[in-house]
Amino acid sequence: MQRDVQVSCQSDFDCPSDTFCDSGTSSCIAYDFGICLTDGDCPVGSYCDRADGGCYIPAIAECTVDGDCMSGFECDFRDSCRPETDGDCLVDGDCTGGTATGELCIENSCTPVAETCQFDFQCSAGFTCANNRCRLLCGPDTTCPTGTACEDSLCQPIVGECIDSSQCPDLKTNCVEGTCLRRCDEGCDAAIEVCDAQGFCRPRTSPDPEAPTPFCRDDADCDGSLCVEGLCRTECDITAPEPDDLCASYDGQVPLCGPDNLCYAESELQSDCRIQSDCPDGESCIDGKCR
Repeated sequence: MQRDVQVSCQSDFDCPSDTFCDSGTSSCIAYDFGICLTDGDCPVGSYCDRADGGCYIPAIAECTVDGDCMSGFECDFRDSCRPETDGDCLVDGDCTGGTATGELCIENSCTPVAETCQFDFQCSAGFTCANNRCRLLCGPDTTCPTGTACEDSLCQPIVGECIDSSQCPDLKTNCVEGTCLRRCDEGCDAAIEVCDAQGFCRPRTSPDPEAPTPFCRDDADCDGSLCVEGLCRTECDITAPEPDDLCASYDGQVPLCGPDNLCYAESELQSDCRIQSDCPDGESCIDGKCR
């Protein structure tokens, strides 16, 4: 149901309940929320203007789809209208994804599928490649990155965790697009998290830039191995008595000598999928296999 709210005001009497009239901007601002950092810091029906940290109520405040909002606004995770967001993406659907030549939303940036992971060896130690993202493997004692929980042995994003920041576990976290995320100034775990452009710790879903990476542009990027179709490959000899030994000694995640005399992970030589849509409904593409 839409709700028309007067934006411009002369006094508090012109504003809805729980808001006051800011004489400097002649706009209605929500009470008792201090300086906001995210839309989740504001009451439903208002949005956070990060330029001044104030919660503002647009002329059309409530929505179910973007079309319910006035021009230049979109419907957010709280069913509230807010100014259209900057940046690349929030979900894969914001990008030209869906095919091997498209893009996926990785850490809020539209990234070509070819530059995302397909196999475990393309991720840091302790991670597996699930649906083109490096996900942390977990167990009962694992600390998952902020905004995720251990599900099916992977640290998976928590969907719909919060509507506002009061539902988050402590004052170090804020509600960001329905997920409670820790602020970077409270410290991110660099091994499993990255600090995004908005200042929040997000799960690491791309290879650690400080760790060795198989992605390359030419042989010079590969420290002695060959760059083949964007991946660093170690040379081996399939005719040798134990052709896999050199590969296994170089990298235990890429232990097999392939028919082209280059080292591969087992999953690469028996790959089922590249992206999730290659798999049957209900299955994910994990380490190149539908599971």
